[in-house]
Amino acid sequence: VGVLKGAIMVMADLSRELRFHAQMDWMVVSSYGAGTKSSGVVRILKDLDSDITDRDVLIVEDIIESGLTLSWLKENFQSRGAKSVRIVTMLRKPTLQKVDLEVEYVGYDIPEDFVVGYGLDYAEDYRNLRDVAILSPTMYEDK
Repeated sequence: VGVLKGAIMVMADLSRELRFHAQMDWMVVSSYGAGTKSSGVVRILKDLDSDITDRDVLIVEDIIESGLTLSWLKENFQSRGAKSVRIVTMLRKPTLQKVDLEVEYVGYDIPEDFVVGYGLDYAEDYRNLRDVAILSPTMYEDK
């Protein structure tokens, strides 16, 4: 399950590397709005199209900061009857993590800087950058 919109690049690259049949589905959840910090309140904007009862689920995420969204999502999938729920993320900011969350696969641990590119955005901009870059605070402070 890819978490849109940020995980689109990670999901595309990961799916091309799989050497077994895997079904894909997508969810859109939000805890940000247009800001640079998570509000902690998770809203489902697009739910799964598939039933995950008795299925092994891998949540594909672009970045984990507080971990609140992923913790909520993992519990939500378990309550829907998933056989197992694991998490893969491209980036994680361990110093910002607020909950104990087991993440099976982490691409890179990074510092607290606000990053964009490769699916990551600021107010829907910069997702299409080929690389991950630190967004200068002058681009979002005092806005």
